[in-house]
Amino acid sequence: MNNKQFWKNIWDKKGSDDNFDLLYLDGYEHLKIDFSSKEICKKIISLANIQPSDSILEVACGAGFLARELQSYSYVGVDYSSSLIKKHKILFPDHLVSVGEANKLNYDDESHDVVFCFGLFQYLPDREYAEQVIYEMTRVAKKGIFLGDLKTKKTRDEHFVYPASLLEEKGFIISQCVYDANDVERFNAFREKEGL
Repeated sequence: MNNKQFWKNIWDKKGSDDNFDLLYLDGYEHLKIDFSSKEICKKIISLANIQPSDSILEVACGAGFLARELQSYSYVGVDYSSSLIKKHKILFPDHLVSVGEANKLNYDDESHDVVFCFGLFQYLPDREYAEQVIYEMTRVAKKGIFLGDLKTKKTRDEHFVYPASLLEEKGFIISQCVYDANDVERFNAFREKEGL
């Protein structure tokens, strides 16, 4: 089984469980720190310069752990797990969410002001797929893209690591982990569309 299918099986299984805990559904239940969706979203909004009138696309939105904090925005989400999208729709029936692949976004060019993902990159299968994801996120963004919670090294054999230095070469601004300032093994990257 390849890495992509390995992770998809995990997410589909979580979405098929009877559990509606968002930390569990979106894969954060193992963290031993205060993991506040409200605080994380405040920092993403600041780092990505998201304005109240902006439209937002979240790639790998899962069941809505972060989306619940973005309900005052024009929000759209996409995830490749149909069971997690089903849970998302039950928990947040007003959200516009759909099933789709991160490397083949079913949205028009520049259809959203800001496109972001959080905790996605470590689950990507390889560098080629990651490049496609960056391309697609950039294509559908008007103002910029934000890649959140990337790892500097693998903590499981199945994880993927995209080096911060390569993102910097592509014009991304690197910032520290948004939920634990002491965590130097995670980072975020933001790039404005004008700089592309």
